[in-house]
Amino acid sequence: MSWPLASHFSAMLQNPKVAFRDPELREFRIEKDAMNQPRPWAGAFAVVYKGLAPAGKPARAIRVFTTESPERRERYDLIHEHLQARRLKCLVDFEYRDATIRATDGKWYPVILMEWVDGQTLFHWARARAQAGDARELAKAAQHWMAVVAELEDNQIAHGDLQHANVMITPAGAVKLVDYDGMCVPGLVGRRNLEVGVEPYQHPGANAETRLSFDLDHFSALVIYVALRALAADPSLWLKYVEQSGHDKLLFRLEDFRAPDSSPLINELRGGPDLEVRDLLERLLQCTRLPMDQVPSLSTIADGYAKLEQMLVGKQWSAAVKWVEQAGALPRCPAASEAADPSGLRARLPQGRLGGVCENSRQGARGVRPAVDCHLERAAVCPVGRRPAGASAVGQARRRIEILDQVIALIAQAGEELQLDGERQIAQLAIRLPPGYRHGHEARVQQALRRVGAMAQFEAVAVRDPLDEPALAAAWQALLENRLRPR
Repeated sequence: MSWPLASHFSAMLQNPKVAFRDPELREFRIEKDAMNQPRPWAGAFAVVYKGLAPAGKPARAIRVFTTESPERRERYDLIHEHLQARRLKCLVDFEYRDATIRATDGKWYPVILMEWVDGQTLFHWARARAQAGDARELAKAAQHWMAVVAELEDNQIAHGDLQHANVMITPAGAVKLVDYDGMCVPGLVGRRNLEVGVEPYQHPGANAETRLSFDLDHFSALVIYVALRALAADPSLWLKYVEQSGHDKLLFRLEDFRAPDSSPLINELRGGPDLEVRDLLERLLQCTRLPMDQVPSLSTIADGYAKLEQMLVGKQWSAAVKWVEQAGALPRCPAASEAADPSGLRARLPQGRLGGVCENSRQGARGVRPAVDCHLERAAVCPVGRRPAGASAVGQARRRIEILDQVIALIAQAGEELQLDGERQIAQLAIRLPPGYRHGHEARVQQALRRVGAMAQFEAVAVRDPLDEPALAAAWQALLENRLRPR
């Protein structure tokens, strides 16, 4: 069956009494544009009209599909059933109705009736706040966004198509999500994903074969959060990277993720004054290279230290180990003053815990889990601010973090271009870290050490006996295997 175009429905909506089968909907008026035509809000698979109800009743969003999908009714029934037992602040009520609207072919087609959300899309809302230089409201929006994503996760829901046009900001500042075509609830896990989504919000690995899961939102939620945090740190980014270039997405472009080292936006954010935005950015870029199902949740990345601190304060060492191992490389916690440590984490961390988590306190230093050294030291040191001169353990931890940050900066600066000087600097800094010190860039550091070692071996052979061709050839082959050539 050939499915009608959006224009075929719009033509019928000129006269709701003819367009609708339901007596209630026949009494609606459809909001019109300047040309006196029904005003459509178009999406990938549907078009939305605003239905104005009589007698002061609330307006409704009338969502008409522009493609056929045999599974649509079943999926929406499962979504509706799951949501009926839960009242989420970020979602709106909806009702799926079969054979409700008539197209110009005279046949009846389904619609989704939803609450009409008054407000602006996230794109237009962010645009107005950025142009006004309202960093405070942008920062508040980032926090509200974290709460929305957490609410979905707590209720076993993935929206499936988080992007600026599906996020509405009401006049009261509430965040509402619309368009549930790609939603995942427990009854839909493993089903084929009907929507690939919008770039650059979707993970690079998302495609038509992606299956529904509760991981679907992790990457797109992080993209939106980092964009809001970056704009809060510098609202002028909007003018430079969105307005002046006519970009229609929330700050980032797909090219920023494909070639970050050549991206003007990425380079500006990397050099920005907000340390936490810089760290969130690097974590986002790292997630573009991870398999989609390994991207951590937004709460793990952005609010991780709060959870980790709670575990440490409660002496939940095993839980902290498990949490950090699942989280992977975390962003650096921003420097803070004494007042930023209300829980007294500094005083509660027992001696010997700063460098790791001990499964059994009686084992002392031998029980430290080196895989979490970097993360726990950041969690302990970052909120500290000023420490008494005698706090040697914290001072040592801070120095190790400073060394690691220099290593990370060198790795970012090196990018894909391998030069001996850069590899030597990485190696020289890395060997100042204690043996067994674990962090998210270990593989890259070990690579630099191998390359420097291969060059040293080549130079030693060349000096010892430049005529020993077999030895020179072997040393040269080691250089090639490590993708390093003398500059």
